[in-house]
Amino acid sequence: MLLGTLKKYGFRLFCAVLIFATLRLGDSDNLSAGGNGYFNFEETIDKVLFAYTILVVMIIWEVIDRAFYHFKKHNFNFTRSRNLIKATIILTLITLPLIVAASTFSEYFIKPSLFCPVSSEAYYETIIQGHIFAWLIIAARIIHINASQTKQLEQDNALVQKELLQSKYQNLKNQINPHFLFNSFSVLQNLIETDPEKASDFLEKLSAMYRYILEKREEAMSSLERELEVLRVYLYLLKTRHEERLVVNINIDEAYLQSFVPTLSLQMLVENAVKHNRFSNDEPLIIDLFVRDDYLIVKNRIKKKGSIAQSTRVGLENIRNRYSLQTEKTVIITEDEQFFTVKLPVLFGLRLT
Repeated sequence: MLLGTLKKYGFRLFCAVLIFATLRLGDSDNLSAGGNGYFNFEETIDKVLFAYTILVVMIIWEVIDRAFYHFKKHNFNFTRSRNLIKATIILTLITLPLIVAASTFSEYFIKPSLFCPVSSEAYYETIIQGHIFAWLIIAARIIHINASQTKQLEQDNALVQKELLQSKYQNLKNQINPHFLFNSFSVLQNLIETDPEKASDFLEKLSAMYRYILEKREEAMSSLERELEVLRVYLYLLKTRHEERLVVNINIDEAYLQSFVPTLSLQMLVENAVKHNRFSNDEPLIIDLFVRDDYLIVKNRIKKKGSIAQSTRVGLENIRNRYSLQTEKTVIITEDEQFFTVKLPVLFGLRLT
């Protein structure tokens, strides 16, 4: 605290000396006896004007400082042009009378009392020069405060954006609601009646799947390796019901296993393919999962069911939105007469967790 105060007033004193030197060098009347335009501390007038200039600069600087303290107290926003102009006018109206009064006292009281010539030209030059220095001080303070307020505004905006993203992120995570459980319970009921041993295995896998959903529903992104493990459990449940009518080919290099994808997105994409396509033993539904050009691709041949309602694509939109919070890359969805393809960006880092 003390060190900061000493630095502040030490800097002001240094500036005051420079201002005196500038004003003194510009004094055309050459007050010192040497007549060379430079101050001479052997001359009484130079000693008095030096001390007087230091005092005036320190007082005016303190007045400016108090004015800025008043602005800060009233939350004056210097990032707005209108406020900048208003502050400059107010500070000019405050400092101009002080500079005029100080110059008048110096020119028409101090100099005559020390038997120095009085010059109207020097008087007006001192006023102009004095206010130029005052404006420089004001400008420096305004630039500093403007930069600080702009930085604070950017930080506040970033904080607000982060809070909005977190809120949106939470809403997206809460949308994860796998519908396959209802169908799985129906399959389990049938297995209990026809194959109790298989029903037990099915129940164990279903429990593992459900446990993962409960544990991970608060996490919007998971590792690809973990998601593939869960997908294989899910495929076991599906194949128990559909048997050889469903074929899923997974061909993913190990280098991509530590990348990230939206939680349960693979299960959701496979579920959509099963839901919206017809398949049989003769014409099984084939789904391919592979990586190409840093995109995880889920692709299936289209054989749409005639009676199925049009897809709302809520699941696909959820996946897209979760990616939008993590990367500028977008989810690519294409559909032609033969294939429905979803390309998920491969992520090796996350913005939000």
